Amino acid sequence: MSLRYTMGLSQTLLRSGCKCRSPPTILNHLNVKSIHTSSPSMGFRTQKTPPIFFSSHQSTAPPRSMLRLLRSSFRPFSTSPRSLVRPNYFPKNQRGSGSSGSGGGGGWQSFRLAWKRMRYRIDALPENFIIYGLIGTNVAVFLIWQYAQTSFQRFKDPSLYYFMARNFLFSEANLYAGRVWTLITSSFSHIGAEHIFMNCLGLYFIAPITLQITGGSAFLGLYLVGGALSSIAGLAWSKFSGRRDVWSSGASGAVYTCLAFFAALAPQAKIYLWFIVPMPAWLLVGGIFAWDGYSALTHPNSTTNSAAHIGGLVTGILAALRLRRMGFRGKFF
Repeated sequence: MSLRYTMGLSQTLLRSGCKCRSPPTILNHLNVKSIHTSSPSMGFRTQKTPPIFFSSHQSTAPPRSMLRLLRSSFRPFSTSPRSLVRPNYFPKNQRGSGSSGSGGGGGWQSFRLAWKRMRYRIDALPENFIIYGLIGTNVAVFLIWQYAQTSFQRFKDPSLYYFMARNFLFSEANLYAGRVWTLITSSFSHIGAEHIFMNCLGLYFIAPITLQITGGSAFLGLYLVGGALSSIAGLAWSKFSGRRDVWSSGASGAVYTCLAFFAALAPQAKIYLWFIVPMPAWLLVGGIFAWDGYSALTHPNSTTNSAAHIGGLVTGILAALRLRRMGFRGKFF
């Protein structure tokens, strides 16, 4: 999902990508009709767009340390992001954190125990391990796409490319074929270099702040569920607007989910759009929502799948509302 942002961005930036809808030429050669994915060079339908760059102050630091500085400066708080979240979002008496009774079958109890152990192990992982693990997975899938394209163009071998299209692009055809895992794998799938760069950069900035609020296991759940539901939203809108055979991929829906989640919990947190324009988080998310809503209604044939972006934003807001009601750690998933 490439970059489509609001608030006075240039047309060049607005064209940099989201879930797109133009069939890829290589797959046409393979007699695979109407595959839309994300590579501008291949004429693919690009993915859900990545979020805006964030920063909480401006700096003239040398380029070598700029990324590290920008990431640290994005955090609009002095100690912990939870200081910006109302205390009642994290109730002290979270019921259900232990065993809730002696009833139930042994199989279900064993599953719950295994689930809790897995979550405990994930929560014990360093934050950077989770962040760079997600980024590394996206990069690895991107490199496989590049090799698949080269293999087909140079050696006329479409097998790997066809495998990637069936297993790393989300579509109605793949869903009906039983490849439900594409709901998840498509959120790690990028074909264009600019597309993956923007999505991974957005993830690099928003993931640390969300992780500190949720913990590792809940963050991964938020990321994966956000990516899946945004893909479903994009497909549903395509069906509603009369489009068929729409294929999509990219991490922007998942990243938008994390952004909207944080904005719903800390709406007054200051975020710098493109490192320059300061605005509260609620205004940024509201602007993105308005822009993508307008685009979905007025440009139904656009190569940008704006409905997928809206799906990611709505998922993040709903996750924040669930947190407000139940408390997050140990309760969200």
